[in-house]
Amino acid sequence: MTKTERADVRYDHAQILFLHPIGLDQHVWSDVLVPGAIALDFPGHGAAAAGAVSMSGLADHVLGHITGPATLVGLSLGGMVALQVAMRAPDAVASIVVACSNSATDPRVMRERAAMTRDRGMKGVLGATLERWFTPQALSVSGHPGVEYATRRLLEDDPEVVTQYWEAMAEHDVTAQLGSIRIPATFIAGATDRASSPEVLEGMANAVPGAALRVVDGPHMLPLERPREFSAVLAEHLDRVYGGSQS
Repeated sequence: MTKTERADVRYDHAQILFLHPIGLDQHVWSDVLVPGAIALDFPGHGAAAAGAVSMSGLADHVLGHITGPATLVGLSLGGMVALQVAMRAPDAVASIVVACSNSATDPRVMRERAAMTRDRGMKGVLGATLERWFTPQALSVSGHPGVEYATRRLLEDDPEVVTQYWEAMAEHDVTAQLGSIRIPATFIAGATDRASSPEVLEGMANAVPGAALRVVDGPHMLPLERPREFSAVLAEHLDRVYGGSQS
């Protein structure tokens, strides 16, 4: 069932927060955001003021917006933050959806990306970033809305802010704590994801008791290139947690 077909389905008794990837903002969710949900901007992204960057600080940022047990939907960096929040404050989290993400980064790769961003600026890393995020087919389509949005957003970013995010992500490693998660969890992998492979997401799902794994035929930026398929998996998760309530 697509987002359009589910336009009358609401989760009015639930708080649902969407957490975006590095370099983008809340608008990455425009085609998959469910009615009544909130898409946050991380500090230094979109309309949010910049500040000191750390994974614990990003978890605090999310916790500051939670008013009751919330479902966290995170993509890439957002998925890492969702995991951090779920482990730090389990009573604040009702469930998690972690898409195209990792329980641990490769610190060397993160620091290399930080150094390249600082040295070359956003324009200098744009091509490599888009190739990592999208399929060649999407990149070849003139005016592809997802690629156009990502390009515009990345070029508007402050490279020093993005650099600090890569540096912060180098410290992310919660693999040993995955087994402590005791809430409903769905892990979504992109079958052709060059940044977070299906095998990585499968390992995470296997480590979390009762977690579901869903593989979508698409790349790292699933909500921008495969929104219908992403929405279907998200709806499955939300119905499992809350039941689909008609408004």
